[in-house]
Amino acid sequence: MERNYVKNVLKSPRISETPKKVIALGGDGIGPTVVNATINILKGMKIRGLEIKSMPCGEYAIETLGIAFPEETKKAVDNCDAVLFGATHKSAVQVIAYLRWGLGNYANIRPIKYFKGMNTTLKTELVENIDYTFIREGTEGMYAATGKEGKLAKLIGKGIINKSDIEKWTEDAIYAIRITSPKATDRIGRVACEVCMRRKKNGIGKGLLEIVCKPNVLRSQDGMFLKRIKKIARMEYPEIQVETYIVDDFAARLIRFPDYHDTIVIPNMMGDILSDEAAQIVGGLGVSGSGVYGSRIPYFEPTHGSAPDIAGQKIANPTATIISASMMLDYLGYEKESIGLIKAIENTLIGGLDIEKNWKTLPRDAVPPKYQKNGKFGTTDDVANKILEEYKKLDS
Repeated sequence: MERNYVKNVLKSPRISETPKKVIALGGDGIGPTVVNATINILKGMKIRGLEIKSMPCGEYAIETLGIAFPEETKKAVDNCDAVLFGATHKSAVQVIAYLRWGLGNYANIRPIKYFKGMNTTLKTELVENIDYTFIREGTEGMYAATGKEGKLAKLIGKGIINKSDIEKWTEDAIYAIRITSPKATDRIGRVACEVCMRRKKNGIGKGLLEIVCKPNVLRSQDGMFLKRIKKIARMEYPEIQVETYIVDDFAARLIRFPDYHDTIVIPNMMGDILSDEAAQIVGGLGVSGSGVYGSRIPYFEPTHGSAPDIAGQKIANPTATIISASMMLDYLGYEKESIGLIKAIENTLIGGLDIEKNWKTLPRDAVPPKYQKNGKFGTTDDVANKILEEYKKLDS
């Protein structure tokens, strides 16, 4: 029963013939630019039964409607099949808070894949074989302490610390709470096992589950995370090989053994940090998409944030958002289209092997620094149009 539920987390349980409704939330910064470019691709793919509607949120909604997450937008989200999300600034944090905690989307899946031709500083043939996935628990850990931080003096009355601790750390010291529950640990463990099995079945992975945390220091909390997931894998997924790592050692292994990894399950903040590190190995956050699952309404977003320094310039790399859209198509039951979209990205970025010929359709972070400095790279729309063109070639 539990395993069937987890499978439904990763794949829409709805009948494939029914229309799929997607709500697009561009948000702030470069969010609207990359989301709109991705919408144009999805519409150009002419996917039967896929309906996409853009709704306001973020600072633009605050300026025009007086609120970051209007009720009409919220209702649209509550009645759709998936959300394609861009990014929001801090003033609109309630948007992402609702998509994650409000809807109960706890499994943050971040694929790390090298696309041949992409510019990367790690020059080794091993980079070309990188294709692994982070399964990051997204609702607990340090990030669950939002609104639960404060001065140490508050902890004295609760008997958590002594007055002597105040003398050691001073009254200005701030605490935050790190939360890990058995329930959240078990459910992210099962999602990771299902992803691991699926990757092996599809010929991408080798059936290796890597559990990463800090049990040598956080003996009770991360010790629980490690033991419970190991038990789930052993009892429910005997086909899976399990390896365990301390997080600082694993951070080094991502660089030292870049092509070794498969399915990585990891607590919230650690997963946020290490998946960003891994993205740099394959070319940067511009090629790092994600899907966040758990409820019947998952959301899909690039991991790069709003990047206000380049907002409005139409030079942001849309690839991360397009990868996220591919994950969304897979979830909605459009497997063929999802695979085709990734192939179209591959066929576009491979142009980086001949920069002089193809720079006009390559994103800024795919060309060498000299080209970036001289403005020799494609705009957001140039890149998106090229990817759509490559997709249509596959479909013809």
